[in-house]
This record gives sequence, structure tokens and C-alpha cells, in this order.
Amino acid sequence: YRLYFGSKKASGFFIEGNMAVVGQKEFAYNHYYDGEVYLSEEYTRSSTNFGFGAAAGVKLLARNGFVGEVYLGLGRLFGESIAGAYPRVGISLGKRF
Repeated sequence: YRLYFGSKKASGFFIEGNMAVVGQKEFAYNHYYDGEVYLSEEYTRSSTNFGFGAAAGVKLLARNGFVGEVYLGLGRLFGESIAGAYPRVGISLGKRF
């Protein structure tokens, strides 16, 4: 959800709240010595989590309908996740019809 602070509709400085569903997979190895030989085991850990975040940015409109947008933010994942946060970064260029 975005809240704009510009004079034009859906343009100018904005703040947003966002929600994410993230699937993660981690590959790791266990190395150990059993008294005679070094052994190695590979294991995989997967998780699917959800999170909430916030971002801020600016959306610029040109008179001919071109649109540019830049935003930056951060979110927090909940549950047993491999990483505790996710980035929200973007640069967009487009045309309104």
C-alpha cells in the first residue's frame, strides 16, 4: 500500500507498506573425523516464511506520459527463517497510456 504526498494523482514522494512470501534454501556441509577417516555430509534446509516491511521513494511523471520511480526499503521475516530480513529496492521506467 502506498501513500503519496504529491500534488498530482499517484506521483511525488511516497511511503509504502508491503508484505512478502519468501522461499529460502540453504546448502551446508558437516565435516567430522570418526577416528580413522574424515567424513563429510551434505544437507539442505528449506523454509517458506512471510514478512512485513516499509519503503520510501519518489515517482515522477512527465507531461508526455513517461513515468520514473525510485524506492528503497527493508522488511522483516517472521518464523524460522534462514535470513531475518529482506531488501526492497527498485528503479522503474515506463509509460502511462
